[in-house]
Amino acid sequence: MSTELRTAVSQKAQLIDFIPGCSNNAINFAGNDIGHDKIMMMVLLYMLIIIIAFVFAVTTGNTIVKEANVIGTLRASGYTKGELIRHYMSAPVIVLLVACIVGNILGYTWFKEFMVGAYTGSYSLVSYTTVWSAEAFIDTTVIPMILLMFINFIMLARKLSLSPLKFLRRDLKRKQRKKAFKLNTKIGIMKRFRLRVIFQNIPGYITIFAGIFFSSVILLFCLLFNPLLDQLNEDTLDNMIAQHQYALKMPVPTENKKAEKFAITELETTGRDFTEEISVYGFVPSSRYFHEKLGNGKAVISNAYADKYGLEEGDKITLKDKYTEKKYEFKVGGIYTYPGSLAVFTGIEDFNEMFELSEDYFTGYLCDEELDDIDQRIIAAHVTKDDLTKTSRQLKRSMGNMMTVFLGVGVAVIVLVVFMLAKVIIEKNSQSISMTKILGYNKREIGGIYIHTTTIVTLVSIVACIPITSFALDKIWRLMMMQYSGWIAPDIPFSAYLTTIALASASYLVAAFFLKGRINKIPLDEALKNVE
Repeated sequence: MSTELRTAVSQKAQLIDFIPGCSNNAINFAGNDIGHDKIMMMVLLYMLIIIIAFVFAVTTGNTIVKEANVIGTLRASGYTKGELIRHYMSAPVIVLLVACIVGNILGYTWFKEFMVGAYTGSYSLVSYTTVWSAEAFIDTTVIPMILLMFINFIMLARKLSLSPLKFLRRDLKRKQRKKAFKLNTKIGIMKRFRLRVIFQNIPGYITIFAGIFFSSVILLFCLLFNPLLDQLNEDTLDNMIAQHQYALKMPVPTENKKAEKFAITELETTGRDFTEEISVYGFVPSSRYFHEKLGNGKAVISNAYADKYGLEEGDKITLKDKYTEKKYEFKVGGIYTYPGSLAVFTGIEDFNEMFELSEDYFTGYLCDEELDDIDQRIIAAHVTKDDLTKTSRQLKRSMGNMMTVFLGVGVAVIVLVVFMLAKVIIEKNSQSISMTKILGYNKREIGGIYIHTTTIVTLVSIVACIPITSFALDKIWRLMMMQYSGWIAPDIPFSAYLTTIALASASYLVAAFFLKGRINKIPLDEALKNVE
């Protein structure tokens, strides 16, 4: 009935506004905003799942290598491939089940209180009842479990497809090993030793590079959030059209000579499942506040609108009235710097002609001074600096603390990933490390060969990952922001890159400390074992 009423009224008169319950912000805004935050949470969730799956694949492969002799003996004794797969999958599955149970318990208790605090700091929410969410259970528990079990199974099936003889010989490579190329004898022996370690562990170091890349994406994602909002605030204030924008309930005159009339309406995008509102402004042709010549049918769009939808000068855009479904076409005649807002700017005469309004129609005033000769009861809205930055401040308040938590998670992840991957390289070279101990190399020299080599590769990987991470994050951010109304351009500040490099490097130093301990624990008799 409300839809029929809206249609009937719009046919007989100009419908200024119509607010059904489904679009009433007093009812839905907090829920919708929290729902939009879910998009960001899902992006971080998928990143973490990829990293965990990646670590699972590496550790599973390393387990097979370490127990190659045992597996070869069992296969030669008659154990089937399926029995071994079930055996090696049982421990990871038990760990996954325990982790899922603990994670769900914490999610509905301790972590729930943290999330409630994040939102009650932004909204006057009423009391709530905690309910079990099937969607959350599937996204955070079922999908990760199935994915990790599948990856584990594929890795085991692939590795265990080799013959028992290959396992007994610890020859798990599918391709014949190439002859090592000679290094120039003019290079010092320690440098040649390190180069040989790098060349012999290229697959492992490539894996470290991949792990650092995934971890850096999470770190940079968490680090850019607050700087982007700060930059948006600064750009918004620097590019305000006027210090004061007055929207009136009815046209009234003002004695202030600096005030300029303007008109505004809201249209909606077309051609997508998700529609969002686009503000259409009408300004006087030679405005003192809008520094772009308008009139004669020229339409200028904001740089935020152009960036989000990939629009350029000369493109045509079609918008529609959200009540009458009537469509309007604009040709982009220029792009105006107006960050954060999706807007189209036209001359006020073109505006009134397009929307079939009277020639002297306007909806408000622009002025750098407050207008004190207009009755406050006639002012529908008074937009100032505080109003323009309210959205970004609210986002920072509700999401800023959350990003700090995820930053901590990102640091923990990169420590874990680098440690796990570097540990795999140390374990693969345990026989060589044991031999160097027998030959008389001390702990510092052995650490200089293996830890120092891994340090160089890791630090180079951290720096080399930055441009790739930046490119990937730009694509991820744009895909994520397409689901939001408005636009925050992914202009990553240089400080975020430096902080990412610093945190990733510090994380590796923590991992390197533990790696030294593992090298020191490798016994001398390891060199006498598993001789090929």
